[in-house]
Amino acid sequence: MKISGIVKSVPFLNGNDLATKARQLLRNEKLLFVEKDGNFRGMIDRTTALQITGDKTTLTALDIAKPPLYQTTPDDTVEHVARKMLKYNTYILPVFDGTHPIGYVGLSEVLAILILENERVAKMRIGDMMRTYPIYVGAEDTIVKLWNIMEEIQYSGVPIIRVATSRKDRFNKLVGYVSKKDLLLSGNVRKSIRAGMSRSNQPKVEKIMNRTPILLSEDDTVSTFVEKMIQHDVSRIPVVNEGYELKGIVGKMDVLNLLVEGW
Repeated sequence: MKISGIVKSVPFLNGNDLATKARQLLRNEKLLFVEKDGNFRGMIDRTTALQITGDKTTLTALDIAKPPLYQTTPDDTVEHVARKMLKYNTYILPVFDGTHPIGYVGLSEVLAILILENERVAKMRIGDMMRTYPIYVGAEDTIVKLWNIMEEIQYSGVPIIRVATSRKDRFNKLVGYVSKKDLLLSGNVRKSIRAGMSRSNQPKVEKIMNRTPILLSEDDTVSTFVEKMIQHDVSRIPVVNEGYELKGIVGKMDVLNLLVEGW
């Protein structure tokens, strides 16, 4: 099956537009193309936009645009694109018609198609395939710490926990989640990065976290993950028990790995 039917459009920015405009647009868009004098000059994603701090407000879109490291065409197949995404560890592939960018194909749409063709993976229990030692951040940690972790591991989002106590032991209770979109929607991350080492001025993660994140249980299926991923436009979903103890996490790449392994 060709990807031409699942290509999504991408807004174009003039290279002279301010980078802050790109940051604002990326609160709702996942990718922007930049052109100047009618020529494609590069693209901007959310990771790049988050690096624009208050002391860089004079930068233009052209200043921060980057050439695509990988791309595909409308005639490429879903299976081949899936392998590319796995190889390059990316959720998005820009789509080009010759030298002209026409949009992007996302991993969500790819997974939605592939899961229909693989009943074994679709029915797999989340508890049997999740990552059981997820990286997390404490609600009392600073936003700078959160940002540094997300930059280092290149994750689209991180679970937020507080240490809780039961009759038997202490455990990590999930109290929220922060994605790159959440960071873009908050001005606090830019203020925190600007503040540098002045920890007393840095807001805590709890100020920006989503307190009602999408969740899975260990008995849910991979098919349920895909449904929630598409419905809520998320890339990773924490797994908890009835007491909201963080037991694991499942991401798009985890499911893609399972699907590709069976080919």
